[in-house]
Parts: sequence; structure tokens; C-alpha cells
Amino acid sequence: MLYLTRIKLTSGVYHLEEHHLSKNPSTVAPGEFVRNGSYQRREPDRMAVLSETYGASIFFRRWAAWMIDFILIVFGYGGLVYFAAKKLSETETPNLGMVVILFLIGSFCYYLLLEGLTGYTLGKFVLRIQVVNGEGRPPGMIKSLIRTLIYLVDTNPLLFWGLPAGICVLVTPRKQRIGDMVANTYVVKVRDLGKVGRKKNGIIAGAIILMTIASIVFAVSLISTLITQIVKPEVFISKDNQFAITAPWNWSRDNMINEEADISIKNEFTDRYLIVLSEPKSDFDSSMTLQEYKGIIEDHLVSEITDPELGLASDRVVNGYPAIEFTLKGEVDGIPIMYNVTTIETPSHYHQVLAWTYASRYGRAQQELRKIRDSFREMNMM
Repeated sequence: MLYLTRIKLTSGVYHLEEHHLSKNPSTVAPGEFVRNGSYQRREPDRMAVLSETYGASIFFRRWAAWMIDFILIVFGYGGLVYFAAKKLSETETPNLGMVVILFLIGSFCYYLLLEGLTGYTLGKFVLRIQVVNGEGRPPGMIKSLIRTLIYLVDTNPLLFWGLPAGICVLVTPRKQRIGDMVANTYVVKVRDLGKVGRKKNGIIAGAIILMTIASIVFAVSLISTLITQIVKPEVFISKDNQFAITAPWNWSRDNMINEEADISIKNEFTDRYLIVLSEPKSDFDSSMTLQEYKGIIEDHLVSEITDPELGLASDRVVNGYPAIEFTLKGEVDGIPIMYNVTTIETPSHYHQVLAWTYASRYGRAQQELRKIRDSFREMNMM
């Protein structure tokens, strides 16, 4: 309490008056606030005090968590979006613009929803750190929206790989990046939160686990596809060294598929198979046509399976050779199988390229099977 004594002149007599002065709020010392006319010291956020005790280890945890999220988003979610777009697309190459837009929206919602509702991302969950407000609880959607928007600036991998965020975490007393400072949030170790921060929602925890598993599955699928496109494919040559086909690195030779085949290969991981059977034209009447040869092969295959369903035939050109392609669906030992059959005419031979997989998987397999088929060639023509 402050009192000021001043002198007042009244009719030549000096009087002393005491006046009670109240503090101007603008002069309140840091850490103080007025409540019911008295001054009290403001308690700092518990999480702010906790964050000030952390050393550089929290930076490395945050960086490792960010890397995990980055890998899972790019290869996991990115792979999911790409394959979904490819599946829905009528052409072999999906609309890349649509893929990019869906990827960006999903990535934004990933951080917004997970951090806002749980304080975790997959990476933070693994590294046992959590985004919290000053009370040690998940920050909520508003604070999470602020953090996520600023992600685009301080943690963007296209901007020096998130270097601005890293520098802020290292140099600020409370180990906050720009988004944390603006949203008034903190990233703390789960073990330091106590009972408030350790309460788990079983549904959310289960969702995180399922998202992790799904992301890993699609990450493996995308990486496998990238490897298939990058790694040098393998050339498989016929027994008489006259013909060859080229298949991705994950295909292998297996002569037990059909002992009479000139080339027998398989992708055991995806249950896809392909054989090439070649017959010299000299074994047939000189008037034989490719259409007639296709009819012979078709009749033979139909007789070998149960409940055959023939697809429409179409003319093709395989490496400059005339060809006819058709599909055939049926059951072998009670298992639904889908065949892609192509008969090819070369100057000296008739060939059948027979590829197949489970009927339920043919939609995903047909592009690869046709690509291998289209690689068929005569060795002496190289």
C-alpha cells in the first residue's frame, strides 16, 4: 500500500493530506495481477515450468518423432492415396494432381486431429512425448489448428528440412518451436505428466495402433513398387535359347509349374504365374492361321477347368508380332482362377503366353502380367 503526503494551502494554513493511491495496471510488476483489490503473483503454466527443465534430449526425441511421421506419411499414406487413385482411375496412370491434393489434405488432418484430440502423432506415441496445453492436457482443436498451420512454415521439409523449428527448440527456454509459442503449447515427456497426462482413451490408442499397421503395410507396398521400377529386371530365356521375356526382379524361374513350357516363372509373394509354350509352324498345316491356333488353345484350356467363362478376344501387337489376347475364368481344384492368354505368331513359331492368378487378384495383377507378356521377343531378332 502506497501513501503520498502532500501539502495543501488553505487560507494561509498548510494542511497535510494523505491520499490512498491504487496501482495502475500498467505498472504491475511481471508475474503479478489484481484480484479483489489485492495483488497476487500469477502462477506460471505447470508445463512451462516442466519444459524449462529439459535439455537437448527433448530436441532429439522431437526430431526422431518427426522423422517417423514423415516416413509414414510419405510412404504409408502417400502409398495409400496413390494406389487408391490408381485403382479408381480408368487409365494406368492416376491423376497426379488429385493424388497431391488428397495427400496434402490427409497430411494436414493427420496432425490437426491426432495432436488436437490426443496430443500424439504416431511418431510422438513411439517416442513417448506428447503435445499439451499449460495444464498438461491435449491442446484441443483450436491450438492444434494454429500449430498445424505453422507446420507449413517452420517444419516444412521443403524449407531447409524443418531447420527453423529445430533451431527454435534448441534455443528457446521452454524448448518450443514457433507453432508452440503462438499456440501456447508444449511438447513434454509422457513420464513427466503424472496422472493428468497419463489417462488414455482406449479407442484412440487402438486407432493409433491400427493407423500404424496400415501405414506400414502401404509403406512396404510403395517401397516394393519403387524397387520394382528401379532395380534392373531379369531376362528369362527359353530352353532352346530362341525366345525371351523380361520380368521384374521379384519374379523367379520355376520349371515345376509346367514341365513342357519353354519358360516358366512366378512371383511367389503375389501368387502370379506365367508360362510360354512355343510350337514350330512346321508342326501344323501350312494353311494354319493365328486365329485358328488361338481356337485350338482356347478349346484346350476350356476343357481343363470347371465352369469356364470366356472373355472377349482382341487383336494385339507384341513387339511387332501379331497376337490375339483373351481372358478365361474358371475353377481349378475348387479355386477361382483368372487367366490372361495371348497367342503370338513369329516367322517360325506359334506361341502361347499364359498368365494367371487368383480371380479376386486379377484386377491388380493384369497390368504387370501384360507388361511381362509385351516383353516377349525372339533372341535372334535382337
